[in-house]
Amino acid sequence: MRVINSTLYGFPEKIELDDVVDSELISLMTKTSMNPEDFYLTGYETISYKRTREFALETVISSVIPFDKDLLIIANEYDDLHIQKLCNLYGVNSTIISLPEANDELEAVISAFQQEHIYSHILISCDVNQPESKLKIKKLAKELSKTSIKLIVHCRRGPMDLKEVCDLNIAYMISNGLSSFISSVVIARRSQLVQTEGISRNDKLDLYNYWQKTLYSRKPGIKPMAV
Repeated sequence: MRVINSTLYGFPEKIELDDVVDSELISLMTKTSMNPEDFYLTGYETISYKRTREFALETVISSVIPFDKDLLIIANEYDDLHIQKLCNLYGVNSTIISLPEANDELEAVISAFQQEHIYSHILISCDVNQPESKLKIKKLAKELSKTSIKLIVHCRRGPMDLKEVCDLNIAYMISNGLSSFISSVVIARRSQLVQTEGISRNDKLDLYNYWQKTLYSRKPGIKPMAV
């Protein structure tokens, strides 16, 4: 399988952010007519790109795993090997694991990895709105709540509802955008996002810097935010 670095092939050096947060996507996630400028009050931030979801995925992989930590990837039949090759491309150590069906087996697996103290995040890639996929994410989130490992969800189709993202304490969600034919978005828990400063392995794939750029146009009056 050939890995394509979207910052080196086919795209100009300047990466364009969407000037306006995707209001249609926010409405889909929140089931409300929330003002996109107030989305940060949920405790999450949106970083929207005029690039494909692949670019958003690469940016998260490059930007959120500390240099002394590794990434766990949940095996699937679609793109786990491709994701691992992206990790290799950006110098992120990773391991692919199969997700046990039984709760006690899953607990034992997560506990074993937690004891190794080298994994900071676990990534699952799936159609998040399929019942079987949603069940996997819920089971995984429940076990991770007992550990310091954070959850990254890569949505192969539409995004999850924001309430579910919050309830499951998802650190990062990567999804297609809805504002244009080519668009993508990273939904990031603010408390996790602030910890990514200086981590990125590639200056064109720096999630923290892109987030800071989205703050430039924010109104100076900041309301109290969710934790």
